[in-house]
Amino acid sequence: MLQKIAGCFLVLLVCFGCDKKQHIEGYTRDDNGFYFKLLSIGDGNEKPQLDNVVVFDAEMKTLSDSIFWDTKHDAANGLFVALNSHLLAGSCNHYFLNMVEGDSASLLVNPSVFFRNYFDTIVPEFCKRDSLVKLNVKLTQIISKQEYEALKNISQTCDVEDTELQELQIIDSYLLQNYKHVKADGNGIYTITKTSTNLEPVSQGKKVKVTYQGSFLDGKPVDIKEQTFEYIYGTPDQLIKGLNIVIGSLKKGETTKIIVPSRLAFGELGSSNGSVPPYTSLVYNIKIIDIK
Repeated sequence: MLQKIAGCFLVLLVCFGCDKKQHIEGYTRDDNGFYFKLLSIGDGNEKPQLDNVVVFDAEMKTLSDSIFWDTKHDAANGLFVALNSHLLAGSCNHYFLNMVEGDSASLLVNPSVFFRNYFDTIVPEFCKRDSLVKLNVKLTQIISKQEYEALKNISQTCDVEDTELQELQIIDSYLLQNYKHVKADGNGIYTITKTSTNLEPVSQGKKVKVTYQGSFLDGKPVDIKEQTFEYIYGTPDQLIKGLNIVIGSLKKGETTKIIVPSRLAFGELGSSNGSVPPYTSLVYNIKIIDIK
């Protein structure tokens, strides 16, 4: 997992200036268009050097403080940034070189540049009205490139069974706090709530219209809004395995809330777009709208 995260973000945070010079209270703006604000001062003594790798807890937000990416959900081992001398001019690394462990800072970046460089996409709808994107970081560790390579090697040899056990322990903790009497069924899926009707059941070859919304166990949504999907039930690879299993047990008009373990969701690799990390259990709310 660490290697995947680092591969996506190792050469990161090469930002560019905004078209218009804005004054934003509390932030200073440099000639390259970066807006910077120190949020808190850490207790570290040494600043990173050009040959270091810095590790951050990080949040990426809209200006209204809506989080759309964070290390808690998307990069559990942290955000790794290599401080290379050839990236210093016109990059955020200039600021990172002046931070110590424990420092927290906020940077503002033009959205079109931010999404093109970080996600290789156009500005999504939820951020189109924002003139800037907010990046909040806390420097948690300064390591050498040799230490970074060692961490990658450890990650590659991680025991899969230990990771899966940790995932089950997280589910158990969630259930203990919220749904003490819920147990896994024969497939390993946890049904939290379910309504019943006497209408037509889902069956092989029927066209099923379903709405669903996934979230992490802490409530953060996987998708911005509820998804509506229509497909021929039984067609392979249309939905994750856990959703397909549960939909096959429902009738028209029925709703259910379930927990799907990663082995029936996005597994050891996570989702292809990076929105769901490896070995991550998900909560789904499902409703069967129609069956034809």
